[in-house]
Amino acid sequence: MEKVYVDDTMLVSGGKRFGNYVIDLIIQYALAYGLGYIAVLLYELFEYDSFYNWISEMGKIEEYLLGWAISFVFYSIFEGLLQRTPGKFITRTRVVMGDGCKPPFGKILLRSVCRFIPFEHFTFFGDYSRGLHDRLSDTYVVDINAYEHAVRMKQSFEEIGTTDY
Repeated sequence: MEKVYVDDTMLVSGGKRFGNYVIDLIIQYALAYGLGYIAVLLYELFEYDSFYNWISEMGKIEEYLLGWAISFVFYSIFEGLLQRTPGKFITRTRVVMGDGCKPPFGKILLRSVCRFIPFEHFTFFGDYSRGLHDRLSDTYVVDINAYEHAVRMKQSFEEIGTTDY
């Protein structure tokens, strides 16, 4: 697919960004609870109690650290491989660089780390709906339909004057 530079018409609204966040957060909670169920299952089936004991005896700090680890891995894998999280799949949005290309994995890791800045999830409600994790990693979240429309427009302008019959 041809590349087009991102402009304000392609950026996703703060409301849609918040929707992405909520959907992804629900899935991350489901993953965390899934770990608990796996621990119980391992304990019940195989009497493997090390993992079960570790999960059941966690303190608040360990719970937060596990949650952060799940979040970091979740965003890094989904955005690193697919440019999209499940929330972005549902809302038809994608993470791109300013020229529309796929961000390098280092930029995705930086995005993932920046999400741990307190209250960062509310920074995309500004004028341009670019969150702090977008600005610090120099990435954008675009509406796929708007971006693909811009690509088609660019291709049609480039075809003007060609003599393909």
